[in-house]
This record gives sequence, structure tokens and C-alpha cells, in this order.
Amino acid sequence: MAKKIKEKPTQSTNIDLDNEIIIGIKTLPEIEPKKKNKKKTTTKKSKNVKKAKATTKSKKGEFEFKLGIEDEEIKTKKKTPKKLTKKQEMAKKKRKAIFRLIKWTSLILILIGGGIYFLLSPFFNIKNIEIVGNQKLTNEEIISLSQVQKDENTFKLVKSKVQKNIKQNAYVENVKIKRNLPDTITIEIEERTPTYMITFANAYAYINNQGYFLEISKDKLELPILTGFLTKEEDIQEGNRLCVEDLQRLDEVLQIMKSATSNEIASLVTKINIANKQNYILELKDEKKTVQMGDTSNLSTKMLYIKSILEQNKKIEGEILVNTDLNNKGAIFRKKV
Repeated sequence: MAKKIKEKPTQSTNIDLDNEIIIGIKTLPEIEPKKKNKKKTTTKKSKNVKKAKATTKSKKGEFEFKLGIEDEEIKTKKKTPKKLTKKQEMAKKKRKAIFRLIKWTSLILILIGGGIYFLLSPFFNIKNIEIVGNQKLTNEEIISLSQVQKDENTFKLVKSKVQKNIKQNAYVENVKIKRNLPDTITIEIEERTPTYMITFANAYAYINNQGYFLEISKDKLELPILTGFLTKEEDIQEGNRLCVEDLQRLDEVLQIMKSATSNEIASLVTKINIANKQNYILELKDEKKTVQMGDTSNLSTKMLYIKSILEQNKKIEGEILVNTDLNNKGAIFRKKV
């Protein structure tokens, strides 16, 4: 039988759930104070923040890494340009060539322009005119003929024009113009020398060895006179020449006079008749003799005969013939009766 259990009087009907142990109900774990939870939350948050920061840093690093790769790619692209086609290369070369041409052309034009400006400056104006080689013509005559003006720029001077101006005078054979920088012009003159005369309209026309008429004057010079010429009177003017036939005969006269000079006879000749080229006639006025030369063959032999006859017949008027058969007959002297 069961024992009866005596019930103890309960002091209070209220149950203290916090301190009372109840069979069949599991004891709940003690709930930590809220402060402790805050710490845990804070710790979790800090961990989360750290994770977020780490994530951000990693993402940032990834982004920077990607940017770095992109920059490297861009640099690589810049460093390694695309290959050009042949047409593009040709066009590029052509552009460069045109640019170089324009650049050098511009530079050259600038230099030329500056040079021209300097050369045309008053620094190069003519201050002195020097004349060299003239004997017959005076300095003033040559300067007047040249038309060169002082204070004119030396580089504006046209040499060919100055030469042409001076050559208007028949005595001038050749002219050279030299610029002696900065301010001097030198004019070199080569004059023609009269060697023969022809009578013309009560005057004398002086000619040189090339047959140029140098001057027409009433003054008689100590020169041989040519007679029997074919040149027309209207052609006898200063600067003109003998006709072709007379020029050919003049050439033979020069040969005769050269041989006469070698034998010291030339100074005795006062006239030469050139009418017949097969028989030139010399007149030796002071010796009172004429010489029939024949043609220009055997000149040295003929001159020896003439010289010998002159020495043997001084001042005896007569005629010397060397136009004969010298080998068989020799030269002949005919006294004037």
C-alpha cells in the first residue's frame, strides 16, 4: 500500500520560475546580458568591416591591376604601330619628301633674298674706274665710251654692254671688265695698231694688219701706203674692213713685209701696189727705187738679192726685178735713164 504523503502547507502559491526547478522541463541556459551581446555584435561588425575592407582592397587591387594591364596594352600598342601598306608607306615618304623640299627651298630663298639685298646695298657702289692697256685712247675717252657711272652698283653693271659700248671705237680690239670688290671697276683695253694707209678723198685711212679701218685723217703717218685696192669708197668707214679680195692680198703683203723686216729692208718701203697678186710692187722712196716682187714665193731669196742691190747702188734711181727666174738669171737692176 502506498504511503500517504503528508502535504506540507504551502506558504505561497506563487512560483518563482527563475529559481524553481521543475521536473520535466529542461533548464534553459542563462541568457547573457545585453551588453555582452553588443560586444559580440560589435566584434562581428568589425570582422565584417575588415572583410569588406579586405574585399574592397582586393577588388581595388584587381581593378588597378586590370588598369595596369590596359595601360601596358595601350603603351604596347603605341610602341608597336600597325604595319603600313605599300601605298601608305609611299604616301608617307612622299609627304616627307615634299616637306623637306619645302623646307630647303624656303631656306634657300631666304638666303638668296638676303644675299641680293646685301649685294645691291650702297657698300658695292662704284667709286673708282681704272683703265689699263690703252695707248691711243685716253682714259676719259674710254670711260665716256663705257657709259659706266660712279655711285652705280657694281652688280648692276652689265659687262657685255660695257664691252660693246667701248668697241664702238675702231681702235679697240678687245675689252675685259673686272670687278674689284667692293667699289672698283677695272677696264682692260687691247688696242689695234695702224700699220698701213690708203689714200681716200684727200685724206688717209689708217688700217691695221686685219684690214680694219681705224681712223680717217688728213694727217699722214710714217706708214706704207697701199695702192691698187678694190674696196669701194663708200665702204671705207671707221670700224669697217677691206673687201675679201683686198684682205687676201693684205695677208700676202704681211708675208712680204715680215721677210723684209728680217733683212732690215721694211723701214725703206713707202708704198705697196697690190693690184696684181702675181706681181706686188714695192716703192722705196728714199732709195729712189721700185721693186717688182712677183708673187710671195722664194721671199727669203728675193730679199737677199734686193739687199745686195741696194748696198751696191745707193741713191741711184732705178728698178729692181726679182720676179724673174732667179735660179738661171738672178735679180736685175735697171737704172733709170
